[in-house]
Amino acid sequence: MERFGPTYCETPETITGIFPVEPANAISSGVIVLFGLLALFQVMRRSPRSIELYVLCALLITNGVGSILWHGLRTRWSLTLDFLPAAIFVLVMAIIWARRVAPWQQVALAFGAFLATLIALRFVDLGLPIPGRMAASAIAIVGLAVWLIARSAAVSRDAAMLGGAALISALTALTFRSADAWACETFGTGSHFLWHVFLSAGAYLSLLTIMKLRETGPQPKPLAAQA
Repeated sequence: MERFGPTYCETPETITGIFPVEPANAISSGVIVLFGLLALFQVMRRSPRSIELYVLCALLITNGVGSILWHGLRTRWSLTLDFLPAAIFVLVMAIIWARRVAPWQQVALAFGAFLATLIALRFVDLGLPIPGRMAASAIAIVGLAVWLIARSAAVSRDAAMLGGAALISALTALTFRSADAWACETFGTGSHFLWHVFLSAGAYLSLLTIMKLRETGPQPKPLAAQA
């Protein structure tokens, strides 16, 4: 079977489908599951009635399982199981976080601008090459994260510090993901496994941030109360 989808240092020229196709990447994906289980333990201990946090834990664990299968088998369905839960996790997590630190009007405005930026970068001819569009998308995501952290500081300094640590961890993960191709020459397995470690650590820290905001901040008002 020919290669498709993202490729890494470990990706062979011909995909056999025999598990694990990419051993280091498949094994390191287990870290995502471990962080998901650790987050689940924290939710059960600190926020046992928070349904949305249980959903985020389930998404993180599912993403880890999907990542193991993607790097282990490299099939199209496993790529979907890897990507889709992660994308939903980021979106849901950001909305829950935002609702803890800002009213609905500001949340709608911030996410409207964010989504409009991503759509423009994806579908509008801005004269940017693909690497430029990816860089601009990353900047938009970082901008949203910085806004969330700044808003969190007004509610809880500890929550803002946790959020900052989550962002630093995610940026570190992105650095290792970007360096994977270059690392092939000096390190046979590349650096993609560190993307798994630091990105899942960032996801875990984001969940801790939301839990800290739940413990120290005001409860978000329903839409009817803000109308």
